[in-house]
Amino acid sequence: MLRVIGALFGVLAITACTPLGTPTRSVSLGQGDVVAATPTGYCIDGASSQTSRDFAIVAPCATLDVSLPGPDLVGFATIQVGPAGSGSIVADEVALRDYLITKDGARLLSQTGNAGDIDILSTQAFNSQVMIHFTDAGQPPLPGLQREEWRAFKDVNGRLVTIGVRGLAAAPLQEGPGATLLKLMVAGVQPANTVSEDPPADI
Repeated sequence: MLRVIGALFGVLAITACTPLGTPTRSVSLGQGDVVAATPTGYCIDGASSQTSRDFAIVAPCATLDVSLPGPDLVGFATIQVGPAGSGSIVADEVALRDYLITKDGARLLSQTGNAGDIDILSTQAFNSQVMIHFTDAGQPPLPGLQREEWRAFKDVNGRLVTIGVRGLAAAPLQEGPGATLLKLMVAGVQPANTVSEDPPADI
């Protein structure tokens, strides 16, 4: 575990261009339409997130100088909230799933826009959301992360929300744990007016 946490410290050091802001367990995005609450052991990286652009980075709290126990599943997540009216999955989640497995969809998934870098491993479309598991041969979004990603798309208050999860290259997430961590992250992203006061789910 210490080796894993140490590797994640290296990833976060690259993302933080300013001193760390105060990490929190939740963040408001999309002009207050969406609230992202983190699973136990995870916090919002206030310094690396760009809330003005509706983008948040989620990392183990222990890597952000927060005295909380580390999670059992160590990974790194991103949350991007689209503009008002961008959500359309609720109308036909299967259509989005089918689009993502096309060449144009692969370009959307790729960090570099190169469809040839993407190898889709599995897809799911259910309950007005889409989940896709793939590998990207291009450079990861941050050095030190694995090339395999679990990504979800869901509508929240009329906005398309994209949630991505990766493990570390030094300690990659496997198929089951990666899917589990993604589902926990997805469960915490809710309309602002329906967020429960109960704590987020444990890992």
